[in-house]
Amino acid sequence: MTYEVIVEGFVLQVEVTYCENTPPCPGTWSSDWDAQGCRELEFKVLSGICYDDDGVRMDVDLLALPLVSLQYGRQIEVALWLEIDAQQRRGRWAA
Repeated sequence: MTYEVIVEGFVLQVEVTYCENTPPCPGTWSSDWDAQGCRELEFKVLSGICYDDDGVRMDVDLLALPLVSLQYGRQIEVALWLEIDAQQRRGRWAA
């Protein structure tokens, strides 16, 4: 699924390639993982735009996208979880 997220002045089109969102089940004794739940996310930045000091729109170079993903990976992941959780609350999430 593709999302649009805004991180540090970049507007990024991000494709979620893997998402596991297992809620915790504290009464489970079978394993620690079941009791604590699991949230994992893998993504790929497809494209991005940014704006210069004058407000002029610029496309992010395709060669720079992996660097943006590496530098702002944690912020992108947080923004993606916010979007995924919001969709889940609205009842639109399909596994």
